Amino acid sequence: MRYHKAVAIFKVEADFLASTANDSRNANVVICHAEQWYDVRALSEKELEEFITDLLRARLDELRFGLLTPH
Repeated sequence: MRYHKAVAIFKVEADFLASTANDSRNANVVICHAEQWYDVRALSEKELEEFITDLLRARLDELRFGLLTPH
């Protein structure tokens, strides 16, 4: 996966960031993917789209090569 400015964080941190965000309700603060939380405040909309695409592509590769079991 290419380098992104998103930072992996714990759920407690994600809850705190989401609850204290002063931005618009439409602002991207944190996302969760495969039980991993990411702080995405530093990403532009384009970077966020690319980051999510990379996360999904990596997950699909793991499923394709049998590294994960779908549930």
